[in-house]
This record gives sequence, structure tokens and C-alpha cells, in this order.
Amino acid sequence: MIHQGVRAIREMYGLTAGLTNLRVMLGSGLVGMVAAGLLNPVMPLYLRSRGLGFQEIGVLYTVGSLLPIFVQPVLGTLSDRHGRKPFVVGLSLITSLMVPAVALVDDPKPLAAVMILKMLLSRSAAPVSNAMVADFAPTKQRATIFAMLDATSNLVFVAALFASSAVIRALSVSGTFFLAGGLFLVSSLLLLSLDDARPAPRADAAAGGVRAGWRLAFQGLLSPMTYVKQHPGLLGLFLWQFFFTFALALFPTYLPLYAVELGAPREMVGPLVAVSWLVFAFVQPFGGRLSDRLPRRVGLITLGQAGMAVMAAVLGASGWLPHGYALGSLVVAWMLLAVPDGLHRSSAAALVVEQVPSPTERGRFMGALGSCAALAGVLAPITYGFVAQKAGIGFTFLLSSVSFVLALGCVSRVRESTDAPPVAAPVAALTPTSEPG
Repeated sequence: MIHQGVRAIREMYGLTAGLTNLRVMLGSGLVGMVAAGLLNPVMPLYLRSRGLGFQEIGVLYTVGSLLPIFVQPVLGTLSDRHGRKPFVVGLSLITSLMVPAVALVDDPKPLAAVMILKMLLSRSAAPVSNAMVADFAPTKQRATIFAMLDATSNLVFVAALFASSAVIRALSVSGTFFLAGGLFLVSSLLLLSLDDARPAPRADAAAGGVRAGWRLAFQGLLSPMTYVKQHPGLLGLFLWQFFFTFALALFPTYLPLYAVELGAPREMVGPLVAVSWLVFAFVQPFGGRLSDRLPRRVGLITLGQAGMAVMAAVLGASGWLPHGYALGSLVVAWMLLAVPDGLHRSSAAALVVEQVPSPTERGRFMGALGSCAALAGVLAPITYGFVAQKAGIGFTFLLSSVSFVLALGCVSRVRESTDAPPVAAPVAALTPTSEPG
């Protein structure tokens, strides 16, 4: 794995030759992925150990997604006009300081408040960050390059997952939070070196003034409805973003809890989660190259969604197997789920970009998509929490499988253009699963 990780980083270094800003964002992202990998296995267990039940955790994640529904399209639109760097760096720095704050709070209510604030900040900034990557990314061999970028980050994430148990034993849970917070801070500070001499394309608008700023913000707020009204063909893409995010929202929180329920030792949760990420990282470059060779991307995406739906259903059914087989079935299904995911994910990122009406409104478009994802982030945690409380964790995976099927149906209706303009895509636009909470 280490050899593959080094090889992937070297290959990415070659692919980004002459693209200094993209290398800075890649380096910042790799440091952030180390921090996310350390926190990913421990976060849901930490929340449970502080007295939060399934439904309370669901409510926490729901509230943390409420404001981004409205803030994401606004920030995306404003970044088209005023540039991305101030938004990305500022929100990233503030969010990094919230991670160690989680470890300083023991009482459930203040802990929930800190977690909610952290999610509000980090999720609201996501579309601006995605649009910034799009500003700097090359346009040739789109899916191949995005797949390699994502695979490099995921290999680092996997290494951190494997190391998480040893780090927690050495530093304690609180120490791990402080270490992760420090890494997130370093990741944020690296972004200060971005060259802003050639800012992102900015939408045409009237010059200056508070009134003009509010008008832009209002336009951003209404952007999801505006896009669907002006471009009815985008409805399938927006619905797909909702259902896909809804399905993925289950795994970061409930897979570790499900594994422990089926008999996995707590110290093995990190490596168990890492199995799927490792397979995903190895498969994704192949999926990117395959996508660039196909005349259409939707076919590969629908096959990937179908495979994920099947594996999510197998994960749900694992809880009904005899005790000696349940955990093994979970591990195998979790590993196999990464194959269709890795094959289609870079195609999905490229497809999103090829639907952008104009390069001058990347931030607004990503904000509109982010609003759909945030709505899913509101509904998914509370829904999964209710289902887990009433019917058991296994049924939440069956619900996720249904959501994958609905996403498949929506994306199959997206119409691809053979003469789409060469616009760069955000590397992580459709990768919400690494978020630690």
C-alpha cells in the first residue's frame, strides 16, 4: 500500500507539472485527509460514548446541514464575483480550530453545539472549494486526472485509517482530536500560498455596493430553482445529487457502529473501514481511464450505481446471518462496494462539469448542487437515526440501497452533449464520504 501511495503521488506530481496552484491544493488536501482518516473511525463511537443516542446523532447531523442548504449557493455565487481564496482560506482556518474544541467538551449538549457549528462552516464552504479546484485543474483527459487525484488522496486516507488505532492508543481519543486539529490547521495554512494573481472567472454584475452584493446573494439562493427552470434537463442531475448523497451519508456514521454491533473489536474499526477505501483507491484510476475512452459517461455511472445498490443491500442483510458469518459478510460486501464506486466516481465528476451552462458561473452551479446535497444531509441522518432506533442498523443499509436505485434512475435521464465545452471539474465534488463528522 505504501509503495502504491508513493507511486500515485509521483504520478500526480507529473500530471500537475506547471500547475502550481493545483499542487498546493493537492498538498493541502493530502494533509487534511490524514486528519480525516484519524478521526473517521472514532467520531461516531466518541459521540455515543458521550451519551448521544442514534436519534440524537441523527438530529445533530441534520441541524449541521440545515444552513448549508441556503448558504452554499450564496457563497458559490459570491465567489464567482469576488474570488474563491478569501472564502476557502477563511472558513478552512476557522473550521480547523473547531476540531480540538470537540475534545474539550464532555457534556452532550455543548458537544452537539460545537459539532453543529463545525459542520455548518465546513459544509457551507464545500462548493467554493470545489469551484476553486475547477479553476486550476487541466481540461484534457478529465476523468483520468480526477481519478488519479482522488486515488492519491484516498490512499493517504487509508494509511491514516490503518494508523488510527495506534495513534489513539498512544495519544488517547482527546490527543487524537488535537493532532487532527493541528493537521487541519496546517492544511488550511498551505492554502495561503495559492497564487491569486489570476483569479477565477467572475460573473458579470454591476459594480460594487451593498445592494449589488445582496442581489448576488439572493440570486445564489434561488439558483437551484433558476437552473431547473432555465434548463429542465438538469432536473435529473440535481435529483441524482440528492439521492446519491442521501445514500452515501449512511456510511461514515453507521458502518463503524454496525461493525461493532456484529462483533468487530473497537480497535479494528479503522482498518475495517480502510478496506473499502483501499480497494476504491486502486480501482479509481482504471475507472477514470475507461471513462475517457467511452463515448458516453452515463452508462458507466448507472452500472456503478447498480453495483453499489446491490452491495448496500447485502450489508443490510448481513445482520440477519448467524453470528459467525455476519461480520465476514459485512467485510466482504463493504470491500466489494468500492469496486463499482471506484469505477464510476470520476465519470460522475466529469459529467457534472460537462453540464455547467457557463465557465463564469462554476461557483453558482456547484453551490446549487451543494444545496441539493445539503438537503440530503438534513434528511438522511434523522431518517437513518429513526430507522436504526426502531428497526435496527441493518435496515438503514437497505434504505441506502433504495436511495442508490433512485439515484440510478435519475442519472440515467441526464442527457450528455457531444460538443460540451472543455471545463475543468472539481476533484472532490461528489466525495462526501470521508468527512469525519
